[in-house]
Amino acid sequence: MVGVQTNQIVGLKRENETLRASAQNLEQLRRDNAEYQKLQAEHQELEQLRKDLAELHQLRAEVAQLRAQMQEMDRMRAEIYQQLLSAARQPGQPPANEDFFAQAEDPNVEALSIQCINNLKQIGLAARIWATDNRDVYPPNWLSMSNELFTPKVLVCPGDKGRTAARSWNEFGPRNVSYEFLNSNGSETNPYVLLTRCPIHGHVGLSDGSVFQGIGLGRTFTIAVKDGKQVYTPLNKRPDGSPYE
Repeated sequence: MVGVQTNQIVGLKRENETLRASAQNLEQLRRDNAEYQKLQAEHQELEQLRKDLAELHQLRAEVAQLRAQMQEMDRMRAEIYQQLLSAARQPGQPPANEDFFAQAEDPNVEALSIQCINNLKQIGLAARIWATDNRDVYPPNWLSMSNELFTPKVLVCPGDKGRTAARSWNEFGPRNVSYEFLNSNGSETNPYVLLTRCPIHGHVGLSDGSVFQGIGLGRTFTIAVKDGKQVYTPLNKRPDGSPYE
C-alpha cells in the first residue's frame, strides 16, 4: 500500500513539473508572438515609407519635367506671338486688329498679360499636384488646393481692376478670384479640356497644365463644347487660308 502511494506521489510530482514546463513554454510563445507582431508591423510601416518615398521622387521628377515643358512652351508662344505681330503689321489688315496689337505692344499691358499667364500656370501645376494625391481627380474648388497654391493672390488677374487679392486663405471669398475654374472634379483624360480661363485677357489653361494666350482665339485655336466640357481645338489654317507651320 505504501509503495502504491509512493508511486502516485512521484507521478503527481512529474505531472506538476510537466505542467509548469508547459506554462513556461506557453508564456514564451506569447512573448515570441508579440515580438513577431511588432516586427511585422514595423516591416509594413517600412514598406509604406519606401513606397511614399518612391512616389515623392516620381512627383518631383514630374514637376521638373512640367517646368521644363512650360519653359519650352513659353519660347514657342513668344515665337508665335512675334509672328502674329508681324502679320498684323502687313498692309490690308483691318484697323481693329492693328489697334489691338498696338495695345499689346504696350510694355505695361504686356507685362500684366505675362503675369496673368504665369498665374494660370501656377494654378494648373497646383491642380495636377493635388490630383496625384486624389486618384488623378482635379479639386472641386479653389479652397481645396490651398496647400498646393500657397497663396490666394495668384487667383486674381493683375489686369482685373474690379477684384482684390486676399492676403490669406482665411480671408478668401468669391470677390477674391478673377479666373474661371472649368474642370472641377475632372481629370486629364482629355488634356485639351479647359481647366481655367481669364475673362480679362482671354488666356486659357488646359488640363495638361499648358496655357494659351487669348490673342490666339479665332486665329490659332477655337473652343468647342464636347460632353459638357469646353475643349481647346487647334485651327489648321490662318484666317487668310495659309497653313500654320
